[in-house]
Amino acid sequence: MVTMSMRAISPEKRKHLLWLQWLLILGVAYLLAFNPPAEQAKTVAVLVLVALTIILIAGLFVLPLKYLSDPRVIIVLVSLNIVLVSVAIYLTNKGNSDFYLFFFIILMMAAAAQNAKAFVIGTMITSGLYVLVVYRTGVFTFTEGFLLRIPFLFIVGLFFGYLVYVQKQEQQELEPMADPVSDLFEFGRVLVEAEDLQVLQSKIPKLINNILRSDACELAIIEGERITEQIFEGLEPQEPQQSSRLSISKSIHHETYQSDDTFIASDLSQDPQFAGKEDAHLYPYHSYMGRLLKSLGRPSTLIAVYRKDQEQWSKDDINKFQFLMDQTELGLQHAQAIKQLETQARTDELTGLANYAYFSERMDQEFARARRHNIPLSLMVVDMDHFKKINDESGHATGNELLQYLASVLLDTTRPMDLAGRCGGDEFVMLLPSTDIEGVGALSQRLIAEIKNHDSSDLPNFSISVGCSTFPENSITLAELLAHADEALYFAKSKGRGSAFHYSNISSPA
Repeated sequence: MVTMSMRAISPEKRKHLLWLQWLLILGVAYLLAFNPPAEQAKTVAVLVLVALTIILIAGLFVLPLKYLSDPRVIIVLVSLNIVLVSVAIYLTNKGNSDFYLFFFIILMMAAAAQNAKAFVIGTMITSGLYVLVVYRTGVFTFTEGFLLRIPFLFIVGLFFGYLVYVQKQEQQELEPMADPVSDLFEFGRVLVEAEDLQVLQSKIPKLINNILRSDACELAIIEGERITEQIFEGLEPQEPQQSSRLSISKSIHHETYQSDDTFIASDLSQDPQFAGKEDAHLYPYHSYMGRLLKSLGRPSTLIAVYRKDQEQWSKDDINKFQFLMDQTELGLQHAQAIKQLETQARTDELTGLANYAYFSERMDQEFARARRHNIPLSLMVVDMDHFKKINDESGHATGNELLQYLASVLLDTTRPMDLAGRCGGDEFVMLLPSTDIEGVGALSQRLIAEIKNHDSSDLPNFSISVGCSTFPENSITLAELLAHADEALYFAKSKGRGSAFHYSNISSPA
């Protein structure tokens, strides 16, 4: 069975509770001083009130801070104070139905307290309503003690409201850390199952933040020596986008980047190693712990955790962080390897374009989409003229350079939605969604001109022939789209090469 760890409240909150407890006791004394109890009840009053006062003050002083966040202790504290206040009201012998009504309204408001500021305002309004009620009775006098109960109501409300507010605040802070074991299991599951690198990168900061109970976690993606993207969980820095694309040498992560191990700093604002960094003012934290992770031997990711206070990282924190970083590095390397394998499986090694297997897969998808929505789809087949002759005369290395150059031209002249691929040898294909006859015609002519006018002194002059076809104007099926583009290509070659033709412009099959 997993048990929820008990988190101690801060010394500052204990101080607030003590001040409010004293204030409540002074309020009781203040009420009794102007409304002394009957003679026969004085001894009982002194004994009960003194005993309660000693118990409450001693309890707040002596109890360890972690117990003051325990709901059972809070219930006892609230109960004793209600007894204290109730005895005081009874002993004054001045309580009436109006006063008890407003007293219990205050207690109910305290029990429902969610926002400290709203509760204080509500208590002031309630106390003011009591003034109005007393005033309308015609007994609004100091001697009768009614006026004195107004600040007393306010003090009672303030004390009980703060108790409830502190308890709820502590519970809210404990909620995300209720089951650290499940967070660790989830962390392991995500690392094992995640095959998408971007999905893994987006999930890691939240999991690490939960496990380490830090105030924030940052995952910075590094390319070369620059931070290209930052993913945050928890309290984000001010204007984090300003530090994206920042040189790592100008970032607060520079020391971590240079370190072979975990880098720790107890105070970002005071440590001279961070003082001159361009993004230092963006991070509203004190404690810092970070580590650089590598993939395929190169820096790829930097992960850092932060705390708002100056609490030192414990040995347990450091050991956990190092364990998490070791596992994260393996997980990221695994996802990166999968991504590379997928890229290799889809990409032509020489040109970086889609290989024909992936191109065929996408072509099936795009043709089905075009037919379903009745939108145009064009196919362009590009062939380098006299490529065998160039290979024989200039060598295979030069031929490969020409193929790479042609691939770069195809990429530069297309839209992100288009797909360029290599069928093999010197033949290339381009898939152009939502492109009609006029559009593919204009693009083919632009390609012809680009190749004809290339001014690279390192490459021999060459030309290309282009054949095009379009669905649904002249190709009803995918097989027709492919066949008609090939026919247009052969027609272009038969006309002297260095030209482009669309199947619709061919008067008869070549």
